[in-house]
Amino acid sequence: MRKFLIKQWLFQQEFFWEARTRIFAWYLGLSSVFIGLSIPIFSHLAVTQVDRRIEEDLGEEIEAFEKSLKNYQNQDIKTIFDRFLEYKIPGDKTFLIAIAQGQFYRSSPVSLPEAISPDSRLITKLAQTKSPLIEHNQIQDPEVGDILYTAEPVEIQGIVQGVLIVANIPQGERREALSVIVLVIKVLVWAFVLAIIAGWGVAGQVLHPVRSLIKTANAITEEDLTQRIPLRGGTGEMAELAKTFNNMMNRLEAAFKTQREFLNDASHEIRTPITIIRGHLELLEYSDAQERAETIALVLDELDRMSVFVEDLLLLARAERRDFLISREVDLSELTGEIFLKIRALGERKWRLDSQGKGTVNLDRQRIIQAIMNLAQNAVQHTNSNDIITFGSAIENKEVYFWVRDTGIGIPIQDQERIFQKFIRSSNSRNANQGTGLGLSVVSAIAQSHHGHVELYSQLGKGSMFVIVVPKKSPVKRHNL
Repeated sequence: MRKFLIKQWLFQQEFFWEARTRIFAWYLGLSSVFIGLSIPIFSHLAVTQVDRRIEEDLGEEIEAFEKSLKNYQNQDIKTIFDRFLEYKIPGDKTFLIAIAQGQFYRSSPVSLPEAISPDSRLITKLAQTKSPLIEHNQIQDPEVGDILYTAEPVEIQGIVQGVLIVANIPQGERREALSVIVLVIKVLVWAFVLAIIAGWGVAGQVLHPVRSLIKTANAITEEDLTQRIPLRGGTGEMAELAKTFNNMMNRLEAAFKTQREFLNDASHEIRTPITIIRGHLELLEYSDAQERAETIALVLDELDRMSVFVEDLLLLARAERRDFLISREVDLSELTGEIFLKIRALGERKWRLDSQGKGTVNLDRQRIIQAIMNLAQNAVQHTNSNDIITFGSAIENKEVYFWVRDTGIGIPIQDQERIFQKFIRSSNSRNANQGTGLGLSVVSAIAQSHHGHVELYSQLGKGSMFVIVVPKKSPVKRHNL
């Protein structure tokens, strides 16, 4: 029982904190507030509109009487009232009461409510009116409710001879207006109920991509990164969310694939020298002095190759960090001369300095030297002593160019894009067993860290040319690409 109650409590907590529930709660609360405020406001406006129309009717009755006075100016007061009331039919619940010589004379309609009967206090008071009422007045009667009225005195030869009283009982019209309001409220209630049901469904539809995102994210494992959110429509925030998630998963899938390939290739590259070292060390105790010296030299060579391999791996890993570059102002001509002196020591080739760029550039001096040394080493491995290796630099259109050109064997077209990947070597390499397969990857990483790139131009049998292109003003701190 306790576990059941705990599960129920957890379900309620999850339900009430779901985005769909909270959106629906806000929708329900705001709708309730707006509808709750609209009902009394609408009721007040409806009653006010009824009263305003009645006041306008009272004014129109007075205006009609004033017009009739112009046609009967020489008649006595009773004749004036008779002719006016004979043809004037008042509106519903409107009463025209004629007072002649201070006494009730006649009315239209004849039957009057008790509150405005000839002997009532209100009519007795209004019968003594000597000047027009400035505005319409209102009294409260317990039987008929509110009574709106106005009075117009009639002067004949400068003497007030009578009074026309116009009264209206608005209770009936107000009741009709309130009945319409009640009907409107019923419609609003039903519409509100339907809106609640529709709102819950719409909230679910709006958040469907989010649920798909959760479902897809839960289905993703390290072994299966192929799950994607199905796109429905190409616009809107939810579509953008789905696109962003799918793009993120594409990048993660590519990264995991690259990582697995990297680990497989790295383990293979490390396994070979370890196997060689172990095999020779196992036979070391059975070898003579000369064989031991040869074995030690071979082992040291393999360890050096492993050391270079590890250093290249570390450099590729650090290339993703913001502090990978330390950019400073460097004189390009001096840097070019310094690099040329270094690369000439890599092998006996016909080295040539093509050109030296003039000007100051902003870049990481050590990283650029490392990248060009890798290109020069690669050129040495694919040439012989009779080949020419040319190095140069230049500045053009706010970009800095470093190139290494050789007259070696060249690179096949099918390999020209692949060789910048990790552990990939050219299929026609003369030294397939030398190197780590990371040299050109390091060059590409250094160029990209400067927000630049590497270009390759090569023909089989004629040689290759590698060009590093970087901005003249590289960023001091590199942002992740």
